Amino acid sequence: MFRTPQHAFRRTLVAIALLGLALSLAACGATRGYRRGVTESGFLGDYSELKPREGYDAQEVYINPNADWSRYDSVVIDSVSLWITGKSDRKLSDQDRQMLTDTVYKALHDALSEYFVIVDYPQPDAVRLRAALTEVKGANVATRTLTTVVPQLRVASTIAGLGADVASTVGTATVEVEVLDSVTGVRLAAAVDSRAGNKALFSGRTFQKWGDFEAAAQHWAKRAAYRLATFGVRRKPGAPMPEA
Repeated sequence: MFRTPQHAFRRTLVAIALLGLALSLAACGATRGYRRGVTESGFLGDYSELKPREGYDAQEVYINPNADWSRYDSVVIDSVSLWITGKSDRKLSDQDRQMLTDTVYKALHDALSEYFVIVDYPQPDAVRLRAALTEVKGANVATRTLTTVVPQLRVASTIAGLGADVASTVGTATVEVEVLDSVTGVRLAAAVDSRAGNKALFSGRTFQKWGDFEAAAQHWAKRAAYRLATFGVRRKPGAPMPEA
């Protein structure tokens, strides 16, 4: 079939537009939340208070309506634990398990210490933050590498999708977290959140099995800092308001 220069030019413009769309979607975030039924690992104990909450990207959230957040000016961070069973548990090496919990703890410590005083023991003016990973899956690097760049339409739909079906080529993880009064143990807030990689074009995480997980850990840590600040926990002198 004979193609005119104008036809070829239009095809080029369409290809550029599709690539631009994919890149802009990829830039929206390193990971994305995905809808799934919350599986109760047992880490939080009582899940009856948690539910979807408008304005929060976590799947289920609880905020104590009687909490006086302004009385707190420091944070105790518990060691992060791993609460998973079944096939996912058997696939994880001891090194991976240690790396996963260390990654989340370091992300939380780095993000929170930028804005709040971190203390090592319970005290009346400190909140206690405890977190656990309940489901984790690394990206299938070989498959992901072959399918990340083309075709553009497939990439765009994968990045934009927020359904329960998550491509097997991306990493996924679920975290359960709660904030307590460090002395009384009264629950101030709790949440369960699941995140998946977005197969971002030209991402530095493309060749990393746990790259999506590391991005999710950074997301959770930054959101924790933002939420504590907006709730009213006092920041250390000179610390700015965390970004949303």
